[in-house]
Amino acid sequence: MDTLLSILNWLLPLIYLALAIDYGATFILRNRTHVRNAGVFLAIVFHCVFLVLWGVRFGGLPLVSNYEILSVVALSSAGVYWAIELITRDRRAGVFVFLLIFLLQYTSSMFLTAMIDQAGAQDSHMQYGWGRLHVLPAALAYTALAFGAVYATLYLVGQRNMKHHNFGLLFDRLPPLDLLGRMSFQSMVVGLAFMTVTIITGSVLFSHSGSNGQVMSIDPKLMAKIVIGSMAWVICAIDVFGKYVLKWSVSRVSAIALAGFLIIAALFVTSLALS
Repeated sequence: MDTLLSILNWLLPLIYLALAIDYGATFILRNRTHVRNAGVFLAIVFHCVFLVLWGVRFGGLPLVSNYEILSVVALSSAGVYWAIELITRDRRAGVFVFLLIFLLQYTSSMFLTAMIDQAGAQDSHMQYGWGRLHVLPAALAYTALAFGAVYATLYLVGQRNMKHHNFGLLFDRLPPLDLLGRMSFQSMVVGLAFMTVTIITGSVLFSHSGSNGQVMSIDPKLMAKIVIGSMAWVICAIDVFGKYVLKWSVSRVSAIALAGFLIIAALFVTSLALS
């Protein structure tokens, strides 16, 4: 089983890299821009099979360690993009999404390899069982943040090129700027909703555990998750508040979405390095 998991673990980033290259060809050559890619669905199925086998091997849902959460975020990102492509029939932004998914899964695969090799990896699923309920909406919230950052980056680059009258390869092949800005902000709204659910369920479960006389210790790993989740909620809330109340421009909202994601990514990488 461990050998099979190791093979599947390293096939995943290669599959996402292949998809990124395929979408890159679409972006550069401007072919099949409105053709749905069946390879995305196959990658999602393959990823689901890997996570199911991982859960069977280690006796629990793959929603505990930061490495597992990264893989779940990569999977949910692929799923969200697949749904967007089905609805819009526009795959021009796919290369940017799958480059991000590749980086997420590649990082996850590096650390999951160490977990497979360690005999005590099963112990990780015995910790924070109370938290599994709210980890899934957290993963979806981080997915929304990632999409918000991708579309915000494309919007800001496209707007800058338009201001400088630089109508080159990138600008010519991007989706409409108003669509990119709208999708970036909508992603932040979704992120705020899911992160709110995560914080509420986490607080309720933590309080319930304490009411039963159990002592819930907060070690650095759990504290890191709390800090990152709280920071993500604050960033999404600032973006939504600024848009609806302060009437911020699309450019400012997009800039905050991008900066917020970079902050969360930096915190996440730091947490992985110190764990």
